[in-house]
Amino acid sequence: MELSLKTSIIDWPTTSQSNLEYRAKLLKECETNTELQVRVKEACRQNILFWIDCFCWTKDQRKKNDILPFVCYEYQRGAIKDIESHIDRQQDLLIDKSRDMGASWMILYVFMHKWLFEEGSDFRVGSRKEEYVDKLNDIDTLIEKVRFNLKRMPTWMMPAGFNYDDHLGYMRILNPENGNAIIGESANPFFSSGGRRKAILMDEFAKWEPAVAEAAWTATADASPCRVVVSTPVGSGNKFAQLALGTQEKIDRLTLHWTLHPEKSTDAYYLDNGVKIPIPVPLQAFKLWKSGVRVRSFWYDAEAERRKEQDLAQEVDIDYLRSGHVFFDAKALARQREWEYLERDTPASPIPYGKYIKAMLTEVDGKVELREHKDGWMRIFELPKSGFQYTVGSDIAEGLEKNDESFFTVREKWTRNVVAAGNGLYSPDDMAVKLQKVGKFYNNCLVAPENNNHGYSVCSDLKLLDCNLYYSNTKNEKGEVTSKKAGWTTSVRSRPQMLDQLAEEIRKDAIELRDPVIIAQCKTFIMNPKNGKPEADENLLDDGVLATAISGAVIQEHPFKAKPKDAKSQEAVREAQKPMFAF
Repeated sequence: MELSLKTSIIDWPTTSQSNLEYRAKLLKECETNTELQVRVKEACRQNILFWIDCFCWTKDQRKKNDILPFVCYEYQRGAIKDIESHIDRQQDLLIDKSRDMGASWMILYVFMHKWLFEEGSDFRVGSRKEEYVDKLNDIDTLIEKVRFNLKRMPTWMMPAGFNYDDHLGYMRILNPENGNAIIGESANPFFSSGGRRKAILMDEFAKWEPAVAEAAWTATADASPCRVVVSTPVGSGNKFAQLALGTQEKIDRLTLHWTLHPEKSTDAYYLDNGVKIPIPVPLQAFKLWKSGVRVRSFWYDAEAERRKEQDLAQEVDIDYLRSGHVFFDAKALARQREWEYLERDTPASPIPYGKYIKAMLTEVDGKVELREHKDGWMRIFELPKSGFQYTVGSDIAEGLEKNDESFFTVREKWTRNVVAAGNGLYSPDDMAVKLQKVGKFYNNCLVAPENNNHGYSVCSDLKLLDCNLYYSNTKNEKGEVTSKKAGWTTSVRSRPQMLDQLAEEIRKDAIELRDPVIIAQCKTFIMNPKNGKPEADENLLDDGVLATAISGAVIQEHPFKAKPKDAKSQEAVREAQKPMFAF
């Protein structure tokens, strides 16, 4: 075969066998043709996809012939150009992925290409432990992937003066011709600080220790404007998830879902009322998945068969809610509807179902009145109704900056639905006044603030106010009440009971949470694998979850009791008992 090359546009085969044949003939002709070597090297410099498809290798120990030519799938071509573009434009990029999509290989190929051909290309690559960054002859480590590939480059492709023993060292890959370097480093709070880098790779970032991930993200901002963070999801409370979901800051995001892989998405389909609907167009599977459709395939079905639900969510589905160690049933939680904020035209206008208003409460002539305002300290989903019964649960915080917030949740006893909620950095005395007004506004209902720590001060203040304050009972072995304490007592016994009850209510669709803040906190509430304790994931908040659980426990102890005295009261009771669930 006579090869005719242009410096910028080259036509090369991308099917496995024909690509191998093309590679062999290209290398053979270049052995004795130095002019062709120069032209091919220039073509590689100008076209990264030509260089990868014709000169790069990968290793898959699951296959008999484990050393394979890396020939890009179509989705990988787009991903590689996207990674290259972000490095060129010096912008951060987050890549969330299903397992086994070639993400690490692709990023490292881009680094290697610039290391070879572009002066001023220093890179830092890191993972959570040193043994994941570099371990000789372990292809799963980052630096070994670079060594493995560069060792298979033809000598005329490598930099002038390059020596494998001197320049392919442990945790460092050096280019003696242009001074470029690829340096490995394990996760630490000062990761990659003390120098400037063209780009930084932070691999499996969701698995980095939370404090280290936060500190490293801050430290790397001064080292490079281009940080490439890549991972499969592990819950929604870690730094990687916060970046991916945009809860703290915005970053460009590239998603490599299994539906993009032509071999995994073969025979893709979805279920419509139990009927299997084929997806004939390959890229349509990815689009449907992004729109929220649960896409499947024969490959996916096999993975679902051999993996646990949490493992499937983490390694295959790119599901931040169901991966990690979620406490509440993810499917049931997904059915909960977040109500939307509304500014009413007049104070007399009703609050439509599915909407909420913001307001504050004020006391005038001994009567608590509502003042609607966009900056109000409570969110109201239902106004109090005559004959209805409510309860207020509250988790109390100190009220200082960089601390948990105080939170209250109002629930209607019969339906168990959330009818109002509020949260903020309030001092204990301010929180006591707010709770007193909320309880009085909602038909003088029971108010149950947590009495631990700063809650003790709130309860002490509420004793002096016009408040229907809840009291915790201490009982002896005979079940006799021996003492009472103002407020709700959260103990090693009561805490799991109230959280389990809330979990059951959510699982059985026996509650409408409605509040966007409460729902968001439920999604990041986990069973901590380190201490076995249900709590917020990492540095997120759970005060809304606890307030909602407390109010539910109080309802369990003091359930709805009908007290009809006349026809009007009986009608109010019947109205309260109507089903109000709408998911």
